Amino acid sequence: MREEFLKVRVFCSPLLGKEGYEGKAEAVSSENKLGKFDILPRHTNFITLIFNELTLHLSKEKKIVYHFKRGVLEVIENKVNIFLGI
Repeated sequence: MREEFLKVRVFCSPLLGKEGYEGKAEAVSSENKLGKFDILPRHTNFITLIFNELTLHLSKEKKIVYHFKRGVLEVIENKVNIFLGI
């Protein structure tokens, strides 16, 4: 079985003072008005406003966590684009 990853790009507003990210992730977790959710490979196309926290699960041992007030997340064919601090 072939391992699958998401192609992730995180864009941060300069006001956040954080570095963006571009690379692969096993999963992406965040929160919208309905609650917490996860994006896994082969997720359906999806766009949502996100709040509070974003976690990029790069591997079982490594993750990146962003804290912010609001952002936008879109998933299109295994590509996840995230805009934070907008």
